[in-house]
Amino acid sequence: MTHGSVAQKAETVPRSSMLRFKPVVRVPDRWGTPLALLLLILAWEIAGRLADAVFFAPFSSVITAWWSLMLSGRLPLALTASLQALVAGFGLATVLGLTIGSLMGLSRTVNYLLDIFVNTLMAAPLVALIPIIAIFLGLDVWARAAVVFLFSFFVIVVNAEAGMKAASPDLIEMARSFGLARRQIFRAVILPAALPAFMAGIRLGMVRAVKGMVTAELFMSMTGLGALIDFYGSQFQTDQLLAVLMTVVVVSLALGSVVKRADKRLSRWQLGASRH
Repeated sequence: MTHGSVAQKAETVPRSSMLRFKPVVRVPDRWGTPLALLLLILAWEIAGRLADAVFFAPFSSVITAWWSLMLSGRLPLALTASLQALVAGFGLATVLGLTIGSLMGLSRTVNYLLDIFVNTLMAAPLVALIPIIAIFLGLDVWARAAVVFLFSFFVIVVNAEAGMKAASPDLIEMARSFGLARRQIFRAVILPAALPAFMAGIRLGMVRAVKGMVTAELFMSMTGLGALIDFYGSQFQTDQLLAVLMTVVVVSLALGSVVKRADKRLSRWQLGASRH
């Protein structure tokens, strides 16, 4: 067999069969997340046992500290104070962000007037604005809500604007040719196409809102989860510090789960609207 025939035979072998690997252990999809969490907890416990307790505490110590903070009432009070600012700031950012972003996507005039301000403030270091907010609003819950608002507002606006421009011009023109009114075109064509970008903006805004909540409490007040992080960090009480940080992560994951469920329901509506 010549070299050319060998090369030709090798080229005829399907590429999929050459790159197919069978996993040694196949894990069901429903077990993926619990298994990953179990491995994370195990690695956390081992690393905490090997490391100095001043710098890193094992998972068992963190759970004990978390339970102690819950029983003392310090963590529930801090969580309540943080959620007040988070809900107020993020709720307002979502409503105004989707509204203004939609107007920017639909109107060239609005886009021309607001685009430079949105992009400039989105790129600006928002932490530098915290002293100014404190001067005008003080150090109470509304000041912290304002920081949360600024952290999450602009990313929602940008995604909402992009969503309004996601609809295919051909579909819009087709809808006009069938005699649909503007409101019908918006509901049947533009809005379903914009929903994925809307939800992406809300998810990103939620993550930034949690960061803004903690940042505001670190700089502005002695209440909330951020204040506990600052206190236990300065006292080198690592188990309590990690317990509070774990609470922040759980809150962020819970809010993300709520947004994800809402995204699934809206996706069903989007599919139904596109069919009609």
